[in-house]
Amino acid sequence: MRKRYLPFLLILFPLILFTAWCGAANTGSIGPKVIILEFHGMKQGIIAENLEELPHFKELIKGPQNRQAYVHLSRVFTTIPGGSVSDTTSMYTGVHPQRTGVVSTIWFDRSTTKIHTMISYFQQRINNILKSNRVKTLFDYVGEAGKCSMTSLLMVTNGVDWPLKSGVFFWGNASALGLMRNGHWFPDSSYIDNKTISAFLTGHMMSYHKSLAGVLEHHHTIPDVMAIELVGTDLISHYPPRELRSRNASMDEIQKHYAQKVLDPLMGRLIRFLKEAGCYKEIIFFLVSDHGFTRIDRHVADKTVDRSLRKGFKLPGLETSNRQAEAVIMPGACTKEIYLRNRQSGKWMDPPRLLADVKPAVDLLLANGDIQNCLNTLVIRQYPGERHNGPAEGDQWWVFDWRAYQSGTQDRGSFLKALRPLSEFKNHFRLHEYAVQGLRRQYTRETAPDIKLINKQGIYFERDFNKYGHHGSYYENDSVVSFWIAGPGLAGILPERHILHSPASTLDLVPMVTHILGIPLPAGLDGNNPLIGLRSKSTGSETRASSDRLNPSKAHVPENQTNSIMK
Repeated sequence: MRKRYLPFLLILFPLILFTAWCGAANTGSIGPKVIILEFHGMKQGIIAENLEELPHFKELIKGPQNRQAYVHLSRVFTTIPGGSVSDTTSMYTGVHPQRTGVVSTIWFDRSTTKIHTMISYFQQRINNILKSNRVKTLFDYVGEAGKCSMTSLLMVTNGVDWPLKSGVFFWGNASALGLMRNGHWFPDSSYIDNKTISAFLTGHMMSYHKSLAGVLEHHHTIPDVMAIELVGTDLISHYPPRELRSRNASMDEIQKHYAQKVLDPLMGRLIRFLKEAGCYKEIIFFLVSDHGFTRIDRHVADKTVDRSLRKGFKLPGLETSNRQAEAVIMPGACTKEIYLRNRQSGKWMDPPRLLADVKPAVDLLLANGDIQNCLNTLVIRQYPGERHNGPAEGDQWWVFDWRAYQSGTQDRGSFLKALRPLSEFKNHFRLHEYAVQGLRRQYTRETAPDIKLINKQGIYFERDFNKYGHHGSYYENDSVVSFWIAGPGLAGILPERHILHSPASTLDLVPMVTHILGIPLPAGLDGNNPLIGLRSKSTGSETRASSDRLNPSKAHVPENQTNSIMK
């Protein structure tokens, strides 16, 4: 009898071992675990400059005995000027907005004449755009490597094994509470973040099985990648509590207050849960923000541009569709995007004529004193190889020298002469390389506006003049954030402490996470991996970090060296 079943057992036993091994690999029970903590809208330096007053952040980054390894990237650029939806989408895909297809929070599509807005309680619009453009997320790459993931992200969830979705009820409660506490129908920041952490750790309503506690109970594993999106910093920066507004608090004071009162206790709660679950020693934390924030110095009515162009262009309205209109204007913040139809052919996909369509629009805009007072730079779209009624078109944009044009005859010749190369940005922005790259890598042919107004620092287009802070500019407060990689699990991969002051990008999140997890670098990403070259146990040496797109002189700086950047 034994001899009879022996061949069967010899086959079955290896099969059982193989199945168990595959199950362990698929549930992510091998190797380090990554938790991405995305502090939506947090400015550069808020954590670093207040670490002694943030005890749980300090433990998370430096360890309980101040001996823990970490990497601090102190100068990280957002992918385009500070748009929450497009920045977050690019951060979790590793590619620029023109490749994700999510080019802004709201934009006009010339090919369909539809306006796309990503503000939605149903939270699938971004996922659908990524699928249609065949763009993979970090979670897709993790799954393809046989690992698993969970997230509380609102909109970028393609490839996630356990997505925690909040809905209308959740945000409705938050908005009602915001009205009671701060006088605005706008989500209360502390409520949102507290409920997000609760949902992530133990679930909410019917979502227990997708929470970390539920995954541990039902799948007996810790996901390899977990992403927690905490949007409260962004919310409180738009509408601070009455006591902060009454004392004219700066944006740094507001965000520091929120980090101390709300975020730091939440970090303590997260740390305690992970320790009780017995997995804290495996965790590597990525602390990042999608963009920064600026206090509004001056509001400009959002309809200012509409009122100016309406004098010479047919705008959408009750009796005019987008297709019939001659100009479509997007809601703005620090910028205003204006789309013009070729009025000769009547087609939106035909480039508008420089002198017959674009010049009249520019003249109407510059005739408005409010626009002149708020305007830093005006850029005009080029259509290389498609339009031939002006100077040679070798780039995607011109900088329009509107001051010289205004002081001259304002005729056709002076208009064409005022069209300057994009390199002129160096005369308008300290971050001119960043600004140029943002323009070139944001839009597609179908989504690019023809005129883009860029305001002076601290001046924002707004419908609500009670809004205290905003983002979306080409200036440092909005565009540069901090990035930490820390946690007890990091020492096994990158021991000691590393501070990188040279430019990096939020696009680098995907390359860095895949690197930490030992996943081969996905092909075709726009992001780089600044961790390559840092000292590891395998090399025993320390070298310079990889070169950067914005600045080739990327250097590794010892921890005790004073940061002299951006002073």
